[in-house]
Amino acid sequence: MGRRELPVDYTVRARGELAAALRQLRAQSGLTYDELAARTGLSAATLKRASSGRTVPSWTTLTAACGGEPQGGIVELWRSARAAERGRLKNLRRPPAPELITTAGQLSEALEYFYEKAGAPSLRRLQARAGGAHLLPVSSAARIVARQALPASRQQCAAFLSALDVVPGVVRRLADTYDRLTAHPTDPWRALSDLEAVRLFAAGTSDIRDRHLGAALRMADPSPIPRASRGAEEILRQLTAEPMRVGRDGPRKSHSRAA
Repeated sequence: MGRRELPVDYTVRARGELAAALRQLRAQSGLTYDELAARTGLSAATLKRASSGRTVPSWTTLTAACGGEPQGGIVELWRSARAAERGRLKNLRRPPAPELITTAGQLSEALEYFYEKAGAPSLRRLQARAGGAHLLPVSSAARIVARQALPASRQQCAAFLSALDVVPGVVRRLADTYDRLTAHPTDPWRALSDLEAVRLFAAGTSDIRDRHLGAALRMADPSPIPRASRGAEEILRQLTAEPMRVGRDGPRKSHSRAA
């Protein structure tokens, strides 16, 4: 007869509840840890640790401990345990209605909130659930969850949220918010990244470049959140159509005085 298990550790309540649920599943299966290990390829020690309450198992270990893809309540317990262990969700504000999100920063925080609420799955798993690398490259997912960038497109925004099991209605509304915020930047100068500013003004005449390149770089958005550059050609057209001067508040059009 094997050694009796130690009591579940409830130091972090969410972890303890997950561990207790995993023990109940194993008891219902009638399998010992050694038998479960032989079926899953994981060690018995790893499976015991997953059911101890002292740590949150990885998704791979959780799947093995459940004898297959986790379902229903186990998934929610795992997400709660991950959120409690990471401690980041409690510091994030619950997103307002998507229609009330007015800045790229607010949208970025909302995406991070849903990521943490889903248990902060591994980036590889997130990519797989999003539909593959063509929809959500790991590098893009990493920048989104670190709030270094918004998704590259509406499709990628929807894929990211769907991979986190956000309900379809909210996915659609947040995708609409993404379109609204990226299609019409409120300030064309702040819509430029440093690199876009260099490319835009370096492409102009030497006169325009000499007068405006420094101002463009100073006014380029220092935020790491990239904006759409769809208006770049229009911005350049406006700049070339009329001289501009730079003041404390940034570049402004200069109006010629009547003779």
